[in-house]
Amino acid sequence: MPLQPDPSEEIVVDQRSGVLFAMFDGDKRVLCEIESGALADRAIADGADENDIRATYYRHHKTIQVIASQNYDAGQERPIVTTYQLTPLP
Repeated sequence: MPLQPDPSEEIVVDQRSGVLFAMFDGDKRVLCEIESGALADRAIADGADENDIRATYYRHHKTIQVIASQNYDAGQERPIVTTYQLTPLP
C-alpha cells in the first residue's frame, strides 16, 4: 500500500545525514529519510547550490515521497532514498 504524505510537511534537516520526513501507512506514522549526498548530487545535476539541501528537498519532495513509498512497499521499514534513486546515472 503506498504511503501517504504527512499533511504537516514537517521535516528535520541534518547537513551530515540528510532530511527526515514522515509519511503515513493508514494511521501508522513511518519515518523516512533522504541522504544528504543524494540531495547534494541532485542539486549539482540541477545546477543549484549543493549545500542547500532544504531547498533541493522542497524542489523534489513529491518525487522523494514516491521513492520512499516504493522502498516501503519493497520491505524497508524506515525507507531511505539514495542518490541512485533520485539522480540515476545516465
